[in-house]
Amino acid sequence: IQIASIQIEQEDGTYKDSEEIPKGYTIDTTNSKCTNNVTPSWDISNNGLLVTNLTKSGTTCNLIFNKIPTPEDTLAQLGKTSEPGETDGFGATDEEEHNTLYSDKDDLGTTYYFRGKVKDNWVKFGKSGNSTETGNDLYWRIIRINGDGTIRLIYAGEGEAATNDEGYTTNGIDALINKNSNIKYYGNSDRAEYVGFEFQIENIHGHGPGDNVTKSNVLAELNTWFENNLADEFASESEKIDLNAGFCNDRRNSSSASTTWESETDDGGIGGRVTYYGAYLRLRPSDKNPDTSNKSMPTFKCKDIDNDYFTYTGAEQKTTIDQKQTSGTKSLQYPVGLITADEVTYAGGLFSKNNKGYYLNNQNEGYWTMTPFFYNGTANIFQITSNGFLTNQGGGGGVTISNGVRPVINLKADVSITGSGLYDDPYIIEGAE
Repeated sequence: IQIASIQIEQEDGTYKDSEEIPKGYTIDTTNSKCTNNVTPSWDISNNGLLVTNLTKSGTTCNLIFNKIPTPEDTLAQLGKTSEPGETDGFGATDEEEHNTLYSDKDDLGTTYYFRGKVKDNWVKFGKSGNSTETGNDLYWRIIRINGDGTIRLIYAGEGEAATNDEGYTTNGIDALINKNSNIKYYGNSDRAEYVGFEFQIENIHGHGPGDNVTKSNVLAELNTWFENNLADEFASESEKIDLNAGFCNDRRNSSSASTTWESETDDGGIGGRVTYYGAYLRLRPSDKNPDTSNKSMPTFKCKDIDNDYFTYTGAEQKTTIDQKQTSGTKSLQYPVGLITADEVTYAGGLFSKNNKGYYLNNQNEGYWTMTPFFYNGTANIFQITSNGFLTNQGGGGGVTISNGVRPVINLKADVSITGSGLYDDPYIIEGAE
């Protein structure tokens, strides 16, 4: 193959000829062209050109490269600093903590997350009923900037009903997509597999596509809501919604509550076997697990990123910070999921400790996470209670208890953003740059 030209995106959005491709860039597959119907792509991890359908000699390519957005680029768009605060506050709540970004690592790099009594992470994006003329504005809160620069949002309601308390917390039932009838995570609770966002019987980490795959009730509810409210945004080649970021349904399993959270015994997780999932071990402080030192130990990393990181069917392969290449499950009909219990902990919600002041507390209404808790005769999922703390769904019903549902989506890293993030001046998403 002969490379006839290389053009590199500049800071001002123009392109300049170059003799080489620097790191931090990826190929523009739409505008890069090769002769003989050859398709070019770029291996980011190895910084090298890949081609498909190469069958003839004399093939030449004109290549265009775009800068890969970073989390720091996204922060700059939001008007935020990339020098976050520090916290070890995973053993106590601070309802006065506010307006501060923190950082940690996820599977793709450095992630910046909001914590505490936050009022400047509001986003206005989409219209109810897919109607630009009659639909209400949809409001969201930013959970975090993912390690690849994409923006993770949790639904907060429609229009003025989305907020109260001076813009810090969301307004109860209006932040739920199921206002009239709470949703069971799944209809049965007598097998460990029922903690799965999607699951297969007799498979600890089962998911679709494939035979004998079952969707959880919450996933079916999310799909319906997404189709009814965000289908237009999605249909326009998902100009704003990211198709690659996923949602972790961490099913790492142990048959012992005293097992350290770093280990996995490969026992439990199927049928009636007693199972304590990874988040139970790291987010529920206990003297049975001395590694926690009576503090929660949240993580943004997904232990089994191939099988528990649920992604859209069209997700592209990513290279993790551990140099693992993965595209997740590629099983979801739409790129929508739920918040994880770890993300709640980072934001300020701890196990069995009231916190009504942080931004994820939903006034007097509880809602589901997608994080398994345990199976001990009943399959259980973490939830956020009406008092803002994490717990499992008790009362003997586990996943069959009815609860609220708040969708989580991700926006592309290269969207154009205006606004200050306050409720009365929310961030407005204007599309890909």
